[in-house]
Amino acid sequence: MVSRRDWEISSPTYRAREMEILAGWIRAGESGSVIGLAGAGKSNLLGFLCHQPHVMADQYLHGRFGLVLVLVDLNNLPDNDPSTFYRVILRSLYEARGQLTAIKESLPDTVQDLYHKIEEKTDPFVSQSALREVLFSFVEGGARLVLVMDPFDRFCRVATTQILDNLRGLRDSFKATLSYIVGLRCELTYIRDPIEMGELYDILDTHVCWLGPMQSEDARSVINQMEERIAQSLDDRQVKWLIDVTGGYPALLRAASLWLAQAPPRSDVLTWEKQLLAEPSIQNRLNDVWQGLTGEEQAVLSVLHTPLSIAPERDQTENVRQVEERHRHVLNRLKAKHLCTQAGTGWEMFSPLFARFVASVKGIAAGRIEYDPQTDRFFRGERELADLSGQDRRLLRHFLDRPMVAHSIDDLADAAWAEYDSSGVTDETVQQAIRHLRKRLELNPAQPRYVITQRGVGYRFVPEGVPQAQ
Repeated sequence: MVSRRDWEISSPTYRAREMEILAGWIRAGESGSVIGLAGAGKSNLLGFLCHQPHVMADQYLHGRFGLVLVLVDLNNLPDNDPSTFYRVILRSLYEARGQLTAIKESLPDTVQDLYHKIEEKTDPFVSQSALREVLFSFVEGGARLVLVMDPFDRFCRVATTQILDNLRGLRDSFKATLSYIVGLRCELTYIRDPIEMGELYDILDTHVCWLGPMQSEDARSVINQMEERIAQSLDDRQVKWLIDVTGGYPALLRAASLWLAQAPPRSDVLTWEKQLLAEPSIQNRLNDVWQGLTGEEQAVLSVLHTPLSIAPERDQTENVRQVEERHRHVLNRLKAKHLCTQAGTGWEMFSPLFARFVASVKGIAAGRIEYDPQTDRFFRGERELADLSGQDRRLLRHFLDRPMVAHSIDDLADAAWAEYDSSGVTDETVQQAIRHLRKRLELNPAQPRYVITQRGVGYRFVPEGVPQAQ
């Protein structure tokens, strides 16, 4: 999280493109997910949204209705039981009570009294009832409450299905009053089984706003803040170069600005990019972005880099066109994440620095697991999985026929040992078979991204490979 001072000095036009998307959700009374890879500025945006609520209310919604935006910091969730969760929400309302006067003059006092009454209570009915009482005040005032929950990733993994169901039920009880905006590092489907999440998944996954590079005005503001902190100025040429080379990606821009301001003068600007890429702080941030991608997205970026480095331009254009024909759906996903753009001659990566990094990790990308029925062969990206045992092949065929869903131990025993009497197959036998398959599929079996352990259920197969930084 950034400091309150950073939120207060941000321009009212900060992240205008994303703020307009969120305003559309709020106008319609909808919920959704704000997703940002590491360093994209997700927490900064959500903090700005809640600590400068007048920007959304006045500039984007033009005061059409009373609006309260409350940041529920899930980093500070001490326990995962329903009572604690509701008390944390009430505490967040209490801390945001300055916004409540405009809804109802007595509302801040009501929230304060309710919060102190339930502070020590452990009965979830008591804390939920207190929250409902607050929501009824919003109904009476014809106002909207948006709970902004961040970070939602870890909470979603460990929350009981009861809490997730209660969240959806609370929203349905106050559909015209309450909505949620959650902050994530990757799509919900990679965090928890959508079936297990139930109807909450539907309202959070329908509307998605991906954060990526900042627009030029915001990027310049980040550089200005850095200049103030270190009491040093950069000239216009340096500022332009920083924005161009980083693509305006927040974490890269901050690290690169600091490097350029503190490093000794360099005679040739053409050497800066290569020297910058060698910096550990830049390498770490680029790797964080890379690890936030699926294995399939990593592989397509590596494939795309080859034609982009080809000269002359005529050959480059034709090779990019061939990549697009084969991987259009993945390129569109990368475009939605603002990591690739469609240029006049084809596709480009969002920054030269990121393109250099992709070139440096080429060959490490994982790719998508696929099966070719014509040749009865399995592939991970471009690489054939030729060393699979008969047991591996049966398990993998079963997974590929039913991807993205949870498979119990019994389900896998029935599928992979169908030719035998599966009643004699033990849990350990299935687990050992999964370990063997992982050694064939995974680049790092200790951190699997294709065959994922599903807590309390069994295993889930993700053919494109889950992001590793979640």
